[in-house]
Amino acid sequence: MNTHKILYALAGLVAGCVIGFFFASSVDRKELEQLRGEVARARSSGNTNAGQGTGASPNSAAANDPAASMPTDEEMRDLISKADANQQDAEYQRKVGQGIYMYALGTGKATLLPEAVRLLKRAHEADPKNYDTTVLVGNSLFALGQASDASKYGEARVYYNKALASKPEDTNVHTLLGMTYYFGQPSDPERAIREYRKSLAAEPRHEMALQSLASALIATGALDEAQQRIEELQAVNASNAALSNLRAQLAQAKNAAKENH
Repeated sequence: MNTHKILYALAGLVAGCVIGFFFASSVDRKELEQLRGEVARARSSGNTNAGQGTGASPNSAAANDPAASMPTDEEMRDLISKADANQQDAEYQRKVGQGIYMYALGTGKATLLPEAVRLLKRAHEADPKNYDTTVLVGNSLFALGQASDASKYGEARVYYNKALASKPEDTNVHTLLGMTYYFGQPSDPERAIREYRKSLAAEPRHEMALQSLASALIATGALDEAQQRIEELQAVNASNAALSNLRAQLAQAKNAAKENH
């Protein structure tokens, strides 16, 4: 399976998978749409060349069903090796790093996340002013923190702060920065709350920020505002998967508060 086909399959996999909220939140929609468009064009070009004289076309069953051509772990490792052999190509490092990152999220194979981090860091070092790559490094580190290594939240924070220095209005990155404080060891919900408030000041209906703020408020005992934020989250998206859990956490915290009085 060539590089173009592998990346095309990754886009289809992530688009079709149900990923946990916090992992999903680290895959920026713009990133996903950009990758979808890029790999779709690459796959179309690849199929056109490969199909000469065979009747194959970009609209074949394989092209329309990315899961049918899903890469194996061995093929992913081969893709990483190709990136290592072309270290001077920063754009290739970014493409492969992002592809590995999304593959790891979509399949739950977090053991590949360190490879994504390594390739994306290499791309960032070659072009440190590239905003999207900077955020991608932060996102891959955040995902690694979620998967296995809480120390990576602090490192993700460095890249999110670099990104915000050039684009302070990015509410998604402010929210993710807050989450690095909330999930870090030790947890710092007060510091997380400050970042969530920045997101909501600019975008009051930011779903991820509302959900994250409600959880952090419960953790700090600010139960009245937590109730308010849960109601706002309900208004934004009544189907939010975290609502029932947040309500249960709030009820438990209220009961504990009554018992302590």
